[in-house]
Amino acid sequence: MKPLPVKTPSRTSSTAKFVIGLSCLNLIILSVVNYLIYVVSETWWAGTVVTYAPRTPYAIPAIILLFASLIWHRPSIGMNLVSVGIALVPLMGLSIPLGLWMNGSPNIEGATSLTIVSCNVQSFQPDFSKVLDEIVAIKPDVIALQEAFGEDDRLNSFCKDAQWYTLRYGQYWIGSRYRLSLISGFDVTPFGGRSAGMLVHIEIPNGPIVLGNIHQMTARFGLEELSYETLTNGKGTKELSEYQEKRDRDSTEIRAAINSAYDNEPLIICGDFNTPTSSSFFRKHWGDLQSCYDNAGFGYGYTSSCKGRSLWPSNFPWARIDHILCSREWVIEQCQVGTTDGSDHRLISATVTLSPPK
Repeated sequence: MKPLPVKTPSRTSSTAKFVIGLSCLNLIILSVVNYLIYVVSETWWAGTVVTYAPRTPYAIPAIILLFASLIWHRPSIGMNLVSVGIALVPLMGLSIPLGLWMNGSPNIEGATSLTIVSCNVQSFQPDFSKVLDEIVAIKPDVIALQEAFGEDDRLNSFCKDAQWYTLRYGQYWIGSRYRLSLISGFDVTPFGGRSAGMLVHIEIPNGPIVLGNIHQMTARFGLEELSYETLTNGKGTKELSEYQEKRDRDSTEIRAAINSAYDNEPLIICGDFNTPTSSSFFRKHWGDLQSCYDNAGFGYGYTSSCKGRSLWPSNFPWARIDHILCSREWVIEQCQVGTTDGSDHRLISATVTLSPPK
């Protein structure tokens, strides 16, 4: 009688264990990063780093491990589906306007709809014609530009042909088919005094509204202080924390200037906020307003940066830091971002509706 063959560990079982281990580790990492982004956020330097880092790479290992589990260990498919969901939805900031899709836009008699476009045009470089072509195709009622340093003949020609009203305060420019009047421009002090935005009245058919065009300070300069050396000696985290404190005060002064300059009219604030809506700074200073993209945009809506970086392709932005916000009187009908790289930022546009005064 022949002895029974002795079973030896197979390569497949070893591979399966490897897939299980990596799948568990990946799920733990994604959960920790999700916690840092939405709970810790900018209250701690590590939360600040993950808040502003590209988020698309988180989906890559999750998708690879999902396919690996299909081949080598099917019981771990569920775990990897959860990882893919965490990466694609909360981490990458997927917006799905379920309420708008289910309920539709209300038909309000006598309401005024307003389409707004906002863009940081980076001194009209590298190719403002691309941006302007997108703006013209949208057919907006109001345009708000940041970093609009100097004059641009293409923009001036568009406004002249359309017989628009225009106002400028430093780098901030607003054009409108409705009559404009300047309420105030405002400067802030934390970074040595800088122009932070402008506030205007717009005379739409339903009465005057207030629109703010702002540019908050970027987190980039503080993050650039981090390196292996400065993390090791503690200097980088200390300087980042001090820089973050200034950014917090910067936003506080901007919001205070806006609140003191208008008297409870319907409000729209747009511009380059330099923060995603997941940021604790954003929630602290702007959380009482509606985010048009969060309410009516579909997709990720990344607006910056369109410039290529080391190991990162051009015209492939990774952060949604440009926003259009509005007070609760407005009904948000749609919101979208542009597709071209005529500026370092893609434009953002929204259509909002205001009921007639009672």
